[in-house]
Amino acid sequence: MALPRHTNTAGSTRRVKSLKRVAYHEAGHAVLSEAIATEAQYISIKPNETKLGYMTSRPSARPSSRIQVDLAGYAAEHVLTGRRSRALDREIGFAIIARSDEALHAAFEAVHENDGYRAVQDVLRITASPTDDEIRAEIDRYYDVARECLSAVWPAVVALAKALLKHEELERAAIEEVLVEFDLLRTGLAIQVAHGFLVKPLASTVAS
Repeated sequence: MALPRHTNTAGSTRRVKSLKRVAYHEAGHAVLSEAIATEAQYISIKPNETKLGYMTSRPSARPSSRIQVDLAGYAAEHVLTGRRSRALDREIGFAIIARSDEALHAAFEAVHENDGYRAVQDVLRITASPTDDEIRAEIDRYYDVARECLSAVWPAVVALAKALLKHEELERAAIEEVLVEFDLLRTGLAIQVAHGFLVKPLASTVAS
């Protein structure tokens, strides 16, 4: 999961705020992946030519989980700032347009790394011939659940973001050290069940 790089022309205060936003964005991806999908393997907020930060994990076999993890970075920013990022809506809009315009799609390198693009692609894989409005509605549905999950485990996001701001990158052992005290899986799966993305297993019964 990667946060695309954008030009920042403001001073040092804005750069600090931007770095904090990137840390929470990547922490959101990692925490939600831990809660509903697979273990986060590596996180970085060291920028390069195309990305301000990124998180790596093994993709979940469940499309509903993949979509939420893709959207979790922007969902974490939303919880942090109180508003949804316009960058996500731009990515979603581009992905919807590009699905029917191969020339436009080919003109942009690394577009497949954008969170919004990946989320739209997964929605298209599991929805039969959706309209543009139906795609946006599905993205909004998954986004709202991702934000609910992150709000429920927000102290874990804060702890991981602070560790990222201190160290700039975290490998698996360091991620585990930060998150070990949080019961992410129980909370995340309960919310998935509540929204119908998972079926609650029947409690085993013992014959008397």
